[in-house]
Amino acid sequence: MESYPRGQKNAARGLKTPANGIPPGGTRGHGAGDARRGPPERAGGPLASRAAGAVKTPAGGGWKASLARVLAAHNGAKQDGSVASYATQDKRADVLYAGFEQLRELGYRLKSVESLRGKHLEALVKRWEARGLSPSTLQNNLSVFRTFAAWIGKAGLVQAAERYVTTPGAASRSSIASEDKSWDAKGVDIVGKLAEVRARDARVALQLELQAAFGLRAREAMQLRPFLADQGSYLAVNLGTKGGRDRVVPIRTDYQRDVLARAKAIAGNRSASTMDPAKTLAQWKNRYYTVLRACGITRAEGITSHGLRHAYANDRYADLAGEPSPVRGGATSNRETDQAARLEVAEELGHSRESITTHYLGR
Repeated sequence: MESYPRGQKNAARGLKTPANGIPPGGTRGHGAGDARRGPPERAGGPLASRAAGAVKTPAGGGWKASLARVLAAHNGAKQDGSVASYATQDKRADVLYAGFEQLRELGYRLKSVESLRGKHLEALVKRWEARGLSPSTLQNNLSVFRTFAAWIGKAGLVQAAERYVTTPGAASRSSIASEDKSWDAKGVDIVGKLAEVRARDARVALQLELQAAFGLRAREAMQLRPFLADQGSYLAVNLGTKGGRDRVVPIRTDYQRDVLARAKAIAGNRSASTMDPAKTLAQWKNRYYTVLRACGITRAEGITSHGLRHAYANDRYADLAGEPSPVRGGATSNRETDQAARLEVAEELGHSRESITTHYLGR
């Protein structure tokens, strides 16, 4: 969800720091006291049995406390009873906290999250639609609320996305890009925008450049340890990756070398990442997106940091195929060349399937 999901501060969520001293969403392991994530029981244990029924939330504490209790009871398991990954648990928590906060902004002052009703979901989806969330994001958000509804004994409450949207097709996913989402295509002065970000926070600006130079995701750029990642002819990307999938990205240009050198300078030592060492990952993500919003890098403004990854994918395709990508007006003249270029782009982006490139390149 657009404004909230990138690791808000614990105080904003009404959560206590676990006994290990690392706030929820931090960079180390999580103890059983982490209210954003479920307890550590394995599938088939106490957690799995609790996940089948509703949670009786004690009175008092407000909606944040009631949501924390539901998450503590259920968020550690998938629907099939197996253990949910930390990434899945964090995503669920982020979407739910943001959603209930938005309901308050819309005038729905729920004292307990168990009071969720159909009218609340209708209001949320209309807000998401009005803010231009993509069909994929809208569907994913509803999927989280569908899981949540089952946790509180209201399975069936969340209907299909098409039931809520007012614009036909607003909830229909398409895996083929119909427009170039890079900053260039949006008419953004990239140098000027990076300078604007740099004036607010040099680390955030550097992480944007890492995304542009190497096609990294935002979290990968945050957690990159530049000294260790630099393997001479390639960048080893193995922290913050989606699904824990390691990959390598070729170092081919002087610009990549320059960005990597500046990343090392800002990290300071071999084991350091590009984040502020005084902040946890959750705190840094909050800082990162706060800076981006202040500089107009939001979906509402038509550009996101992910657009830099789109630019990398399309530029790299052009290098490999010798012609622009379809989404940039190119026409595939040789099927084998197109296929080979897409496979390489997919690998450099951290995907194993060629089909995923249609999200970036079109078809």
